[in-house]
Amino acid sequence: MQPDYFEVLPIHPRPQPMETLTSYLTRLAEANGIPNICRLQPIIFPNRNADDLRGMKDHSPRSFDSLLVAALCSEADLLATTFNNLIRKFERPTNATTVASFLLGHLAPKLRYCPLCLQTDIPYYILPWRFTILAGCPQHGCLLLDRCSYCDAKIPFLTVSLKMNQCPGCGIALSAGRVAPMDNLQKQQAQKRYRDLVFLLTPTNETEIRSFGPRLAYWRKTKLLTVKTIATDLNIQIRTALSLERRISKRGGIKFDHYLAYVDYLELTFEELFNTILTPEEEGYHQFLSPEQRFDRQETRLLNQVQRVVGDIQEEGDRLSQEKVSRAMGTHRSSLKNYPKLKAALIQISHERKQEDLLRNQQKEQDLVEKVNWAIKRLRTDGKRVTQMAISGIVGMDTKGLFHYPKTKAILLEVADNNKQKWRQQTVQTLSAKIQDSILELKALGQPITKRTVARLIGVSRGQINYYLETRMLFAEDPDWTGLPPKGLKKRGFSL
Repeated sequence: MQPDYFEVLPIHPRPQPMETLTSYLTRLAEANGIPNICRLQPIIFPNRNADDLRGMKDHSPRSFDSLLVAALCSEADLLATTFNNLIRKFERPTNATTVASFLLGHLAPKLRYCPLCLQTDIPYYILPWRFTILAGCPQHGCLLLDRCSYCDAKIPFLTVSLKMNQCPGCGIALSAGRVAPMDNLQKQQAQKRYRDLVFLLTPTNETEIRSFGPRLAYWRKTKLLTVKTIATDLNIQIRTALSLERRISKRGGIKFDHYLAYVDYLELTFEELFNTILTPEEEGYHQFLSPEQRFDRQETRLLNQVQRVVGDIQEEGDRLSQEKVSRAMGTHRSSLKNYPKLKAALIQISHERKQEDLLRNQQKEQDLVEKVNWAIKRLRTDGKRVTQMAISGIVGMDTKGLFHYPKTKAILLEVADNNKQKWRQQTVQTLSAKIQDSILELKALGQPITKRTVARLIGVSRGQINYYLETRMLFAEDPDWTGLPPKGLKKRGFSL
């Protein structure tokens, strides 16, 4: 249906290359003599209010409303005045919230401009100026200004008076601003950034949209770099680096800043990256595969990666473990165990690790047994007492460590038992000799022979005498002792 004559503005200029939406609206209003935003809003956005128009920041709106008819402009031309083309190249949703989040920290809050670029017959503001990564104008070699050179006022994207190339504060032309030149390094950087931004903001056919992720992975491998190296040098997590290389990143935390840093690290431009031709396998076109086929392909790919990582770890002479393998792959072992073949491979790694630990412990145990036996032999040769403490001192390991190994523990327990038996034997012999001497002494004096009397003479308690069967037997075998027989003999059925 043809638009009504009164719905179309008398003058409808076309958007200029790279022009921002707010710049185009300003030129459209100025060309048709519309004095302010309040008069412009009912004509182009009748379903919105003037405050919405004042707050426009060149994001693609939900709808262009009556602007399409009033300006006799296609939707594609109007979308080119927003960040829509850049966002679509990164395969992100084009709503304002997502755009603001993705470009966080890279969009200037107020107008930035080159005064020399505005000294033309048709002055307008361009989208690359909106990005803070562009420090200056590559054409004129000067730094961009972010405020009026005369009144120091910051310029909103849409001024109340809707005047192009004019400061809303002092009314002086922005093209008369004082510029500062860039040095050679700044010029080179500005030229690279400008080319990148122009490429990203240029419309692309729907069929030509290519994912940046697989191309980042391709160039990283071409330059013989690992994901871990990239993550370390860019100060990002390995998972973030892996997410950047996916066909469609599923991580909400991935920003434009991450892609920018990655491309700079690879010393590429976005255009070079985008124009890299990949095979279907490298491109990651898995949408034609069934879920089972995709699972099998992913499992095979990960299994090959696990085998390479295992080989690298073994070549370096490190101990193999599930944790080391998963860390080198930039993931957690629980994620790998979702795949049966990988789970079996990890179980095999764990089994081999246990076998290796077992052999190592057996060898260490055998070495310790030899050291312990040598320590015992040395102590006996030197005429010193063989004790657990003396052995551990010579071996160089405390008794707790030696008790960790069954064979050395058995040797130490045997040493302790021998020492105990030897000490008991010596104690019984000494005590028996004293008892016998005291019994003879009591007989010579004609005194009764009792354990109490004997204990008092030799300076021990009756309990010490009764503790050993041998000492109790000395009293039981004496004919002059009239006490009860020793308990040990009574239990065995002996009578005296």
